[in-house]
Amino acid sequence: MSRKVLKINRLKIYGMCGIVGLLYRKKNSEFGSIIIDMMQRLQHRGKDGAGVAIYGGLELSKDEYVLKVEVGEFNKRDVIEDILHKKCNIEEIRLIREGKDFVIFDFKIKVPDFKKLKSLLFEIQSLKDISVLSAGRFEMIKDVGTVSFVDSIYSISRKSGTHGIGHMRFSTESGVDRYHAHPFQSFIYPDVTVVHNGQITNYWKVRNVLEAKGHTFTTDNDTECIVHYIADKLLADYKLEEALESAVRRLDGPFSFIISTRNAIGVAKDKLGLRPALVSEDGEVFAVASEEVAIEPLGLNPEYLNPGEVRVFER
Repeated sequence: MSRKVLKINRLKIYGMCGIVGLLYRKKNSEFGSIIIDMMQRLQHRGKDGAGVAIYGGLELSKDEYVLKVEVGEFNKRDVIEDILHKKCNIEEIRLIREGKDFVIFDFKIKVPDFKKLKSLLFEIQSLKDISVLSAGRFEMIKDVGTVSFVDSIYSISRKSGTHGIGHMRFSTESGVDRYHAHPFQSFIYPDVTVVHNGQITNYWKVRNVLEAKGHTFTTDNDTECIVHYIADKLLADYKLEEALESAVRRLDGPFSFIISTRNAIGVAKDKLGLRPALVSEDGEVFAVASEEVAIEPLGLNPEYLNPGEVRVFER
């Protein structure tokens, strides 16, 4: 009994979940295998779920986007296709995963601009038993289970990219399923994702304000509140560093989180410094992690963030 109590206390002090971020100046053909290795080194921080958002690996023209959509039944693919055909051009359809009561597809589509895409996403999200898992000019993959299990299904380690973020989940609130796994995305602003370790204790207060502005929440996970908050600031023409600084002031609780956009990665730590986060960089590579062990193979010298500190690295 005493061992169990000590373990729980240790987790509460040190923090649950593991987070990583990685950015290269140039596209790296081994990006997927490198970020998976970083994540596996932090597997002890949580086995409830794993996920990544990888940027710069897809070959897309400026008006092409990828939608990852889950449907409750295989034949509901026709419902989505009907909607897409009316609103855009479907260039490719790929079956990603088929389970007992669900199917996941990737749709490569062409739309004039992000405004049109956003309207399309909200229409699909309103349908019963159909969910948009991610959408944009990047690739987001997340599911329940260990890093190795998720990688074995989605072949993350074979993907190339320029930058991205990863997460290993130890659930302390909300459901254990692929919707509540990290990363989280906001459809209000293009291609912004977040991974998070900690708790946002004024979650409902912040969420109510964002919903009044038109943000749509799809889960009750407090991490989703962070990505909507940052997206809201970026939409108001904040620079990424300014948005992170605002989040540190506005959000309460113990947290560290990593945010990714099309061209940058940022990291923020709570005002009291209650959740770990360290960074390393050499001008060509920027890495972020919860623990040093995740970035040891990169050969970079780690630096722990101070309480309330933020960092941004741009390509």
